Amino acid sequence: MTIRKGVPWGQQGPLADGAPVLADDRSVARASEAALRAGRPLGEVGLVGGDLHRTLGAPHHDERALRAGDGRRLPIDLGRVRLADGSEHLFVAHLIAHERRHRRWWTGRTVIIMNGDVAGPLRLGPRAHPNDGRLDVTDGRLPAGQRATGRRRARSATHVPHPDLAVRRTDHLTVDNDRALHVWVDGEHVGASTTLEVTCLPDALVIVV
Repeated sequence: MTIRKGVPWGQQGPLADGAPVLADDRSVARASEAALRAGRPLGEVGLVGGDLHRTLGAPHHDERALRAGDGRRLPIDLGRVRLADGSEHLFVAHLIAHERRHRRWWTGRTVIIMNGDVAGPLRLGPRAHPNDGRLDVTDGRLPAGQRATGRRRARSATHVPHPDLAVRRTDHLTVDNDRALHVWVDGEHVGASTTLEVTCLPDALVIVV
């Protein structure tokens, strides 16, 4: 069950025997993709690094501590994107789609979909929570004279509100664009597509941090 107001999120407890300990968001997403392909439950993973780990406070627990029960067990949502070629990819922390292969924030249409607060040094999802059943979306482009300021302000999440950036929270969206958008999931480029179908998968797995 996704988070509810007034109810504690997660609980302290050990990482299950045999569950992997992973160092970054993409590793978690890839493990989840492999489980889905094999028809297995997504189960749980220990997480010791990456942007989601930072969203969760970056606790200093190594594998020994997680196995010993020093960590916190947290149910989290995942994002899933389907491209026009039919390929599907999961993401743990964020999806960023951009008209240019080499990212320059908001030069051309930029679609940012966050399951957590941070993407690298930028706070692109200041209201996002990884277990609320929704994804936080920012969609638009900035005029040439405002892009550098927007990138700088994104470090403190003050790039929004902005009249050229549409912001919403949703569990499902379809993005259509005349030009192909290059798509990065958790920092990995996975292709380009004129259509993106994005869905939030609530309570998809348990992260132990």
